[in-house]
Amino acid sequence: MKDLFRRSLGGPLFLVWIAANAGCTDEETGLFIQGNVARDAPECIAEAESGTTLLGEGYLDVGLKLDYQASLLVGNQLTPRGDKASLRTETMITVIEGAEVRLFDDTGNGVAEFTVPASGVIGPDSSEDPGFGIINATLIPQTVGSDLADLLTNRGEVRTRVAEVRVFGQTIGGVDVESAAIRYVIRVCEGCLVDFPPAALQGTSCSRSQAEQTGDPPCYIGQDAKVDCRLCASYNDYCGDAAFVQ
Repeated sequence: MKDLFRRSLGGPLFLVWIAANAGCTDEETGLFIQGNVARDAPECIAEAESGTTLLGEGYLDVGLKLDYQASLLVGNQLTPRGDKASLRTETMITVIEGAEVRLFDDTGNGVAEFTVPASGVIGPDSSEDPGFGIINATLIPQTVGSDLADLLTNRGEVRTRVAEVRVFGQTIGGVDVESAAIRYVIRVCEGCLVDFPPAALQGTSCSRSQAEQTGDPPCYIGQDAKVDCRLCASYNDYCGDAAFVQ
């Protein structure tokens, strides 16, 4: 699978569909995914620490954004091999190359399966604790988000998608490694993450001249957090009118 993915990076496709039973390395103990890190405005920094805040589930508003981006907290518990005293270099630093994602609906039926580019470097820790790194990966691509947008008909409707994700890569010593998979629930809606403060409304319309009076925008408009309608009313109908129906 990894050879297929590496070849794909040299071609025009950045989203490679994979066979359901394709085999990969059995090494799943060195890496693990702890969860999806919460990014808070205005800094929007994902901290690669064991105690960082994780999201219990995600939200994607396809009226504002068609893809869901995760900041995965990945741990490296491979045993360090470096020894400066004996001039032995560290070979267990892991370079992440991609993520494999399987999407299921709320009844457990598989709806999509793909491999996406992902990057990051995670070093082992010389203590008993693992080393951590942040790996950014797409859990719902725009093509899938567009299909979901076609299924949704009103602001109150929600579709559930469960992303089963694992990351893979190589140590700088040439060992293929792959994490065990985790499952992450994403609630998908259309227009539900738009907030209409009373001060912003003129009837059912959101004022387009008061953007400077709003707070900080969310890290991703349309993902995981409400957005003040005044920040997007100038270019999006879901933000411009509280009564807008597709």
